[in-house]
Amino acid sequence: MDTVDSDLPDAAVEHISQMLTLAKSKHQEAMALLGTPDPNALPRLREVLRLLEEVELLADDATSYVEADVMKAAIKDLHFQQAAVQAVIARLENVRVQSPWATPWPWFTLIMLAALIGYFAS
Repeated sequence: MDTVDSDLPDAAVEHISQMLTLAKSKHQEAMALLGTPDPNALPRLREVLRLLEEVELLADDATSYVEADVMKAAIKDLHFQQAAVQAVIARLENVRVQSPWATPWPWFTLIMLAALIGYFAS
């Protein structure tokens, strides 16, 4: 059931419209960032999450003026998107921590082995 207060002043309607326009713009920016591959995805994904959180704040604010099923559904979809991005961030952080190459010791060991091989090969 949609509830729209027809007694909203024009300024409130304009404010809601601006909030939703800004939310849509930020959401589009977040989705564009998701499609931009790079070797270090974590900063980009954190920016996506930040943008989605801003979208959520704007949508929640708009919903405080107008209660509509379509807004509730959009916020629910937004929560799924946020959860998906958070899961990817957690997975990437976990992989980075578990990787033995994330520490200097494997590299140091390889350099020492190469130096020893070079020393004994001469």
